[in-house]
Amino acid sequence: MTDYATPGPGAGHSHRRGGPARPRSARRGKNDVPWPRRPLLTALWIPAGAVLLPLGGALGAFGPWFIVPSLALALAGGAGLIYSVLCLCQAAVLRGLTLTLLLAPLIAVPLMSLNTAQATVLSLRGTAHPGTVTGVRVSHGKTTTYSCAVRYDDAPGRSRSVTCGAGDAAGERVSVTEDPGGLVDPEFTAAAENPRFDLAMVGTTDLSLLLIAGVASTVGTLLHLLRSRRNPVAPAAG
Repeated sequence: MTDYATPGPGAGHSHRRGGPARPRSARRGKNDVPWPRRPLLTALWIPAGAVLLPLGGALGAFGPWFIVPSLALALAGGAGLIYSVLCLCQAAVLRGLTLTLLLAPLIAVPLMSLNTAQATVLSLRGTAHPGTVTGVRVSHGKTTTYSCAVRYDDAPGRSRSVTCGAGDAAGERVSVTEDPGGLVDPEFTAAAENPRFDLAMVGTTDLSLLLIAGVASTVGTLLHLLRSRRNPVAPAAG
């Protein structure tokens, strides 16, 4: 008599359940980001973000009409750069470390670019006005900001509101640089005298953003290729 093995539960139904199980390496966890089909195109978001972030920040210096496009450019650059890092850095430790290092430059680059653009315009086109601080307005929100009302000495009856700090007080003698065409907001002359240093700081911070994201994505890509060679995905049954 010939003995036949009894099929176990679920035998013969693999075709109903999508065929043979995939190797463990081919599966993704709930929090994993899939590897992009075109990783090179995804990586292009890194230099694009390094351009859009300072461009968006600088655009915000030219008045309220440019606030929306400024935010759109900065958010697009930041979101694209983060998306690129999430896709190309599959290792959780590498991803977390990279995003932590990118947090400060992502915030600093647009803000520094705005101040640099304002200082550059004022240094090229601005006119200095000596004056006296007549009052300080304090605004409390997510951050505390200060605005000084300055009365010009060379224009009787004329005063301007200038962003200032906690150390400024009424009666203080100051000099305000103002753009004759109102292209940007006025600023204390001392803050508008050295735009080259501000520009160098923006360039250095933006370069660090580019290097951190670029190096991390390169390492992430190499790790992915190494893991794919060690654990190849079996082809689906025909």
